Amino acid sequence: MLVRLHIENFALIERADLELGRGLNIITGETGAGKSILIGALQSILGAPVAAETIRSGAERCVVEGLFEFEANGSAAQRLKQLDTDLEDGQLILRREIRSGRSRAFVNGALVPQRRLRELGSVLADLHGQHEHQSLLQAEHHGRFVDESGGLTARVERVTTAFGDYDQWERTSQRLLDEREALIQQEELRGFQLQEIRKVAPEAGEEERLEREVAVLSNLAALTEGTAELSDSLYEGASSVFDQLGNARRKMLELAATDPQLQPGADELEQALFRIEDVGARLRDYASGLTADPQRLEVARERLEALQRLLRKYGPTVDDVLNLAQQLEHAETRAGDLEADLEHARERRNKSLRVFSQECQALSAERRSAADELTTAVEEALEELGMPGGCTFVVDISHVCDEDGLIEVGDKRFRAGPHGMDEIQFLISANVGEAPRPLSRIASGGEISRIMLALKQIIAERDQVSVLVFDEIDAGISGKVAAAVARRLEMLARSHQVITITHLPQIASRADQHFSVRKREAEGRTVTEIVPLDDGERSDEIALLLGGETVSPTARRHAEEMLK
Repeated sequence: MLVRLHIENFALIERADLELGRGLNIITGETGAGKSILIGALQSILGAPVAAETIRSGAERCVVEGLFEFEANGSAAQRLKQLDTDLEDGQLILRREIRSGRSRAFVNGALVPQRRLRELGSVLADLHGQHEHQSLLQAEHHGRFVDESGGLTARVERVTTAFGDYDQWERTSQRLLDEREALIQQEELRGFQLQEIRKVAPEAGEEERLEREVAVLSNLAALTEGTAELSDSLYEGASSVFDQLGNARRKMLELAATDPQLQPGADELEQALFRIEDVGARLRDYASGLTADPQRLEVARERLEALQRLLRKYGPTVDDVLNLAQQLEHAETRAGDLEADLEHARERRNKSLRVFSQECQALSAERRSAADELTTAVEEALEELGMPGGCTFVVDISHVCDEDGLIEVGDKRFRAGPHGMDEIQFLISANVGEAPRPLSRIASGGEISRIMLALKQIIAERDQVSVLVFDEIDAGISGKVAAAVARRLEMLARSHQVITITHLPQIASRADQHFSVRKREAEGRTVTEIVPLDDGERSDEIALLLGGETVSPTARRHAEEMLK
């Protein structure tokens, strides 16, 4: 329920706070007073586009804020939860700020994209009037009215679930088929690459080992000569490093005998002698192991060249080549397993398609029955609401033939989706002898509002939108028809919060809350204000609706009788 609507600097409204209540909220006022401005402000927090010209002249920005309240376990609260919207103590605040060139939207104080307001607005309110925000003019919504009137929501959910199962297995089958085709196309290349890698059979770390071996065998003479020179210089030759360090150590020991502080230096020289001796021994061992082997050198070079060719194609490292070989082997194994996976996916797809087809056809049959009942109920309501007996209302249910359609009936195939196989559209003929045509092409604003009123009352108990707004629903009606419209609005207000702009006293007299939109001058400027009316003020307002510019005693008495 919309509890409060706050408006600042919106067109002619400088500031207004509208405290709305349950049931039937009526808004009256003379033509041009600004009632449409009020509806425009409400539309703005439901996500409708707002022009910068909407800002009141002289103001920097305009602000519209709506406070909604919900029962904790009500249908609207549950739908908001599905939209990931958390309520704060059962309340939701929508806010719109418009400045020159830009607009900002807020939900419970958090900045959100404008489309978020539209998403929430579709759950919170339904506006009917002046061909704006009217779900009745959009054929894609007509199926929802049929489903809700016939209590088919659960059946539609079954169709949606069945379609989801089918779609999942269809996508899985297509993915596996694409994978199989890719593996088939790559089979020859994959086999060639795998054969080439297996022929070389590289091992981890092999490149470094071969490069080292080739380097040693290619430089054997230099290594032999160099190690011999080093061995002589360090350990074996005359005046070797080892001999010189030995002499230095002995001298240090002699000095340390006089001053013990030099003893650590002698010890370090001793350690150096051990290291030099160790290096010399290793040089001897290394030199003794060097043996010329031209044949082994040739083999190592050929192996290294073969390995490097492989790395240039599939590397740059041996690990990369080994990983590629593993992937190619996995692809070979996968190609063998893929047929079984694809067959399983196709079986599941076909099974889910059969279930989906059965659910679609069952839903279609139930929709036709619901459509017949809805047609009868709407035509009866429209006759009472001032659209004469010559008015024909039709719920057109058709199927789109498509050779690639999912649903097969006899020798034909039909298109279908998550909401079934039916294309549903409301048609109307306002005059005898004229063929029914789509509502959006021929129905006037008043007719649209009355049709919506009839539909909303028929499905009131199942309708999940709790706030209904009717703008100028009384266009072109009077007398008994106006009284009938008033009765239906009053009945609808028992299950919904209804906000209605009207010029008819028959409707205004039924209000649970009554507001008057008035225009006045203040400091040389035109200002629109919204005034809540008490019982006495309501009598005068309804008397004005009855009598015109002045309130006569007769009109006032008539107004008081209507209110009673």
